[in-house]
Amino acid sequence: MLITVAELVSDWGINPNGVIHVGAHLGEEAKDYELSGWLPVTWIEAQPILVSQLQSILIAPLHRVIEGAVWEIDDLKMKFHVASNSQSSSLLDFGSHSQSHPDILYVDEIEVTTKRIDSVIEFGDMPNFLNLDIQGVELPAIKSLGKLIDKVDFIFTEVNRKEVYKDCTQVSDLDNYLSQQGFSRELTRWIMTEGWGDALYIRTRKILKRNLLQILRSHLRQLYFYLRQCASFIKRLLFRI
Repeated sequence: MLITVAELVSDWGINPNGVIHVGAHLGEEAKDYELSGWLPVTWIEAQPILVSQLQSILIAPLHRVIEGAVWEIDDLKMKFHVASNSQSSSLLDFGSHSQSHPDILYVDEIEVTTKRIDSVIEFGDMPNFLNLDIQGVELPAIKSLGKLIDKVDFIFTEVNRKEVYKDCTQVSDLDNYLSQQGFSRELTRWIMTEGWGDALYIRTRKILKRNLLQILRSHLRQLYFYLRQCASFIKRLLFRI
């Protein structure tokens, strides 16, 4: 996460009643969720081998793990591409990702069965925070919420403004769709040279009043984040000369 759980708490005052985290990988955010009291967490992961590992390391009932490749249509058979670094695995083929990270390749392909979120989560169990880390299929996942979206106040998701994966969801797609559902994009943090980033959408009626310190701290974090990127870019450029 380019924007940490601790930052969402301190700078935005977000205190959800639980989390649905789609694209669990190995539950890297679990400790952050626990420290901030963002519990319970339901993790949804497409790769069976990772599901087994998650079930062995995460403690019930604070955490629940569901196997499924989230898509807007149930029970489709699709190919899931497993990347050499695991985290770049996706239902989609690489796009500009291959140019940005030529060392990362797809090394395996497994058949998965798609699941809508509203098929695996009961209405009464839906918390108000959704985290999507699913490499380009964000809009199909959000559409799979169906009526569950009425219970969501915060959506934290990867966003793209390049075709990082072929036919991936673009940030403009999310902005347009989520604005119709009553959300606005309040915070975005981009990896400038690669065309992807993280974004926080908040339901308009739930936008929290922040004090001056929170606002100032948030702006300073943004500035520091982009200054570091600029410094790194200049350093790489100088070493090429």
